[in-house]
Amino acid sequence: MRNILALSALVISLNAKAGIDVIYGKDNRQDVYQVSNSLHLTLAKSTAGMVQAAMFERSSNKNFFNLKDVATLEKSQNVCPNESFSQQSTPAMCSGFLVGPDTLVTAGHCFKSFATPEQVCKSFVWVFDLDMKSSTHNPTRDIPLSNIYLCKQVIAAELSDKTDFAVIKLDRKVTGRAPLKLRTSGKISNSTQLVVIGHPSGLPTKIAPGGKVTKNIDPTRFSTTLDTFHGNSGSAVFDATSGLVEGILIQGKTDYVLSNKNDSKSCMVLNKCDENGNNCVGGTEAGPIQWGEVVLRIDQALPSIKKALSI
Repeated sequence: MRNILALSALVISLNAKAGIDVIYGKDNRQDVYQVSNSLHLTLAKSTAGMVQAAMFERSSNKNFFNLKDVATLEKSQNVCPNESFSQQSTPAMCSGFLVGPDTLVTAGHCFKSFATPEQVCKSFVWVFDLDMKSSTHNPTRDIPLSNIYLCKQVIAAELSDKTDFAVIKLDRKVTGRAPLKLRTSGKISNSTQLVVIGHPSGLPTKIAPGGKVTKNIDPTRFSTTLDTFHGNSGSAVFDATSGLVEGILIQGKTDYVLSNKNDSKSCMVLNKCDENGNNCVGGTEAGPIQWGEVVLRIDQALPSIKKALSI
């Protein structure tokens, strides 16, 4: 791995990004080893986590790497020890997904929140299969080099009130997984069942089905009841039945709230809403997130994706 300084300020900026996200009804997040749906497992193979390059060190096994100084969810975000996944590691900053042999899509704010897109490209790498293989597996140890890809070039990084996506070229073609299929015309149906795959709170890959569309009027985005968190930024949002990518997870409600609202030093618990996105523990929020987690329609990134695929 090339030796690159980590951008600690960028890490803080991304972790503080206005909430992505929250739990709607039952917590639907599952580790990969817990999932039996073959389609969702295949889709998960084509998703990746964004990890600081400076965290990598060579393993004692040839062509493998370990991640150093990775805190648990409890340690990194003061999440209460009895909360889901509190003892798992949190190596990922954002999520992304494969759209071409060497082309990846993520959220624009993952590349433009603090540093320049070029600085982020040099300082972070993308890791596939960053998941739990069992309840006792440590995904930060013995990561094969074949799962680790550098960012070679930023084709586009857009962040505004209307759009939020980045398209990058990786340093080589990705092996062992296929580019995902994208919606290229029309609009998602209000009745579509959704699944999101990514790295909530920086955790190992989680597959979260059971999401539904709650607002589908805006021409550039739609709202959902997907169970996602800040590390899910850039996650692909899929039609749970067909596997078609409908959009990119970009924004949502507050992740965690104080376990004791009268004690600012108390540990954090999940912000829970009902299955329609209402009655949240964290209260009502304005803008598109009042209807739930916000997804940028994939057609907003199609021109840049097509440009990247032609290079």
